Amino acid sequence: MIAQSNFIGRKTVIIFTLFFLISSMTWGQKPPPKETEIHGHTLYTLLKPGDIPAIFDPQFISISHADTLYYDHEPLMVVLSEHEAKAYSTWHLDRHEVVNDYIGGKAIVTTW
Repeated sequence: MIAQSNFIGRKTVIIFTLFFLISSMTWGQKPPPKETEIHGHTLYTLLKPGDIPAIFDPQFISISHADTLYYDHEPLMVVLSEHEAKAYSTWHLDRHEVVNDYIGGKAIVTTW
């Protein structure tokens, strides 16, 4: 009797483990992309609004420090005002796409 209940216990664990593995393969998957037809061209929506977080309080470094972090040929988005200049790394913008900031006391949005 002990051997039989032990076998049933193992069988239950194996079934539960298989169920867990199969369900976890599909649990975190996103639905297929949404297709939209515009002027004969198909657009695919892969992300929903809010999937890429904007930057609301960007932090900046000095030019001398930036020289040690970035390559000379690395592209930057630069915004100039009368008395201020700010550069936004396109490497960072690839991951956020939107930066909300102020320059010269005015609100700006930098997008990539």
